[in-house]
Amino acid sequence: MRLGCSRRQGRLLVRDGRAFEGALAWTGQALARGQIDPAKARILVEGLDGVPVRLALAVQEHLLDGAGTRTPSQLARDVARAVIMIDPASAAEQYEVAVAGRRVCAPKVLPDGMAGVWAVLPATDATRLDSALDSLARGARTAGDPRTLDQLRADVLVGLTAGDVEGCAARAALAAPDDAASDAAGPDAAGPDGPGTRRGEAFPGTARRTEIRVTVPLSTLMDLDDAPAELAGYGPITAETARALARGGTWRRIVTDPLTGRVLDVGRTRYRPPADLITHVRARDTTCSRPGCSTRAESCDLDHTVEYHRHGGTTRHDNLGPLCPRDHAIKTDGGFHLTQVEPGVFEWTTPTGHRYRIEPGTDLPYEALPRGIGPPPF
Repeated sequence: MRLGCSRRQGRLLVRDGRAFEGALAWTGQALARGQIDPAKARILVEGLDGVPVRLALAVQEHLLDGAGTRTPSQLARDVARAVIMIDPASAAEQYEVAVAGRRVCAPKVLPDGMAGVWAVLPATDATRLDSALDSLARGARTAGDPRTLDQLRADVLVGLTAGDVEGCAARAALAAPDDAASDAAGPDAAGPDGPGTRRGEAFPGTARRTEIRVTVPLSTLMDLDDAPAELAGYGPITAETARALARGGTWRRIVTDPLTGRVLDVGRTRYRPPADLITHVRARDTTCSRPGCSTRAESCDLDHTVEYHRHGGTTRHDNLGPLCPRDHAIKTDGGFHLTQVEPGVFEWTTPTGHRYRIEPGTDLPYEALPRGIGPPPF
């Protein structure tokens, strides 16, 4: 009553204070020094609350020095990945406990008559739900529905769960995505309104195929170790979860080395890359190649690092990378210069001459380089 807060917020306040005086004292000290902000400190507490003290200490020692340059979502993935790598057995136990706590929370009041609904689900289920909503929304847009993707995702979710299926999207026949056509259409089809889908018969409520992408080390699949896997759109998952998905899923083998025979270079013969090259670049880089941007590669444009039309760039794997529309614009016309020093490794030079290197497919911190002298070449 004195603080005017909910019981949950009161519990979190006590939890954080106890953590900063106990196993997460290093995190509390980093917060006090201004090395990290309160949001990042809470992410560390949430990720390490309840784990053995030795594991909490090891993760903090591994992450705190670089935590200041990571975004909150990147730091959350760093914590999850470190917990799995350092102690896979404890990570698996924590996951089983967490699954038992899955829930959908009551609506939270938002301004202007709106409300927020928060669901806590196993990562694989959340990703499947996201993929299904996205597929249905994009199909409706392709069929001519004027609503935005965000509006359609929200309306379809309400229709499927609350029963107003006809009202939410039955005005438009939803398209069943044609993966091959969409991929072959190239980067112009990567945006939310791009071509590359075909009209279908399905409506909301009809069973539809969804796709989730998981990158798993071969050693994990062969049960040689418990290295974490990466769930696209989420981050690290335990080896046990990855193996369970492998047993029940359909897998596409993507090996990013020259031995595959995959087409990686079409030179100046065509602007739009072929389907294999699109798949390769998106699997390699996973997110937008601008430091700090976590937009998924599937939602990005595939950009020619050396521009095809202005500077004679080629359509090949070491001259393509994913950029979200905003970052694509600042790279093309905003005074920022981008180079790809090797496949999947990008160096940015800002208009002020500051330079940064990032390898987005690794989800590792980006690197600040010595400041350049003079303006970028383009």
